[in-house]
Amino acid sequence: MAKPVTRERGSSVYRESLRNLVLRILLEGPRHGYEIMKKIEEVTNGKWKPAAGTLYPLLDQLRSEGLIEVDGVEVSRVRGGKRIRYRLTGKGMREAARMLMEKAETKFDIIRFYLVEGALWLRRAGLEEEYKAICEGIKRGFEKLGAFLEESCP
Repeated sequence: MAKPVTRERGSSVYRESLRNLVLRILLEGPRHGYEIMKKIEEVTNGKWKPAAGTLYPLLDQLRSEGLIEVDGVEVSRVRGGKRIRYRLTGKGMREAARMLMEKAETKFDIIRFYLVEGALWLRRAGLEEEYKAICEGIKRGFEKLGAFLEESCP
């Protein structure tokens, strides 16, 4: 029997998603907390703005796990304190790689269920135009992904 979604479980999913995003962002290079928050906002088109009170404890946790380390501290031109820049450790890079490999297949299953099968249900409900629009959007997205893969993953 499936566990009901509770506030605690939802919170756990949120923390795991934030953790994965932080690891992925730090793959690009060292960043300080504010830059990480802005990148999350950017990649989610402004739909997710993690609070500092959530992000900074996570960064401390990732440090204690040995996944990230301090890359530098900036005190000039910073109001009210210091700006700590973080970077992945070797262990952190391996964890990011493990997470990416694990998520790759799962995310495509979710896309299939959410978008493709969802569109099919709309079609069955008589919403042919909406179905076609979603399918065209999916095709454009996969064309972009295919071009990116050709360039990035020979």
